[in-house]
Amino acid sequence: MDRETALRELNHGSPDLQRRAARVLGRWGDDQVLGALIAALQSPHRGIREAATDTLLEIGDARTVRFLVPLLKSSVPAVRNAARLLLQRLSKAAPEILVELSRDPDVRMRIFAADIMTESGDHEMAEPLLALLDDADENVRDAAVVGLGRLGASEAVDRLEHVASAGSPWSKFSAIDALSQIAAPEAVRALVRLLSRGSEDLMEPIIEALGRQGSPEAVGPLLEKLRQSPTLASVIVPALVLMPAAEVMGRTPEAVRPALAEAVARRLEGNGIAPEVTVGGLDLLGMLGVRVGGDLFFRLLASSARTIQLAAVRTVARLRLRETVPLLRQLQVQGDPVLLRDVQAALDLMTQSGKESL
Repeated sequence: MDRETALRELNHGSPDLQRRAARVLGRWGDDQVLGALIAALQSPHRGIREAATDTLLEIGDARTVRFLVPLLKSSVPAVRNAARLLLQRLSKAAPEILVELSRDPDVRMRIFAADIMTESGDHEMAEPLLALLDDADENVRDAAVVGLGRLGASEAVDRLEHVASAGSPWSKFSAIDALSQIAAPEAVRALVRLLSRGSEDLMEPIIEALGRQGSPEAVGPLLEKLRQSPTLASVIVPALVLMPAAEVMGRTPEAVRPALAEAVARRLEGNGIAPEVTVGGLDLLGMLGVRVGGDLFFRLLASSARTIQLAAVRTVARLRLRETVPLLRQLQVQGDPVLLRDVQAALDLMTQSGKESL
């Protein structure tokens, strides 16, 4: 199929011929071909749209990007979405065109620009997104905040901290979430500063953000916040237990460990706890070495989740909770191969410690 035939079939042929023509036209890629392929993106036939998409990606130059941009103003959502997805994948071909789009008088186009920069995953898009933080429209600014977090842009930390402190109520939450996604020490330190001076309505998202960061650097500030505001324990404890237990224990002063252990135990007694929080809480209790009420462990040793049972077995062994021996013997008799080795080790340890205490 030559170029002229392919163009003719793409415009007037049967769906099968149109699909074949869309693929063949990738051999040329001139402006007329690009225009025809762009028009094919609006076909009611999925196979034709997919063939045109594949060919446009193969051509993939700056001209392709320029041809796609006007489709963002289409009144048909499917066409707008197709153009947006293609532009995300072709962003490196012509980043300057996306920068131009981010300055478009139409707010919707600036939001599209921010979203496309974000979804491209290209860290080089961080600079134009930073510029959008000064946009006159709040929705554009919020899209830029979200994008900077998704791209993990450490160079944006100062600006995001300012937004989290002085932005609109909605943008504050977006900025805190963005900081939680930036894997850099400066992002952790920014969240710690926000923890110390932020308003009460921001405490929970800030604490959750520090938990997602998982940096041991946050242990001390979170413990201090727990001392100041015990009512925040339901948020602080999950943030702490998702960090490495040894790091948390090593940064917790000995005098504070009993209070932390009690707070962890109370949280584990509550409802709606994610399994990973329960496992992390049990590991931390074992590391802290503080005995807490045995009823909690009876319930967790009987859990239907093997990961929780294993964590409970190891924790009662570390804490030498000999009152759990009868339940451990029941687990031993059941012979669950996943638990058996750890149950036996716990029984050996507690039986030996019992003999030594005589």
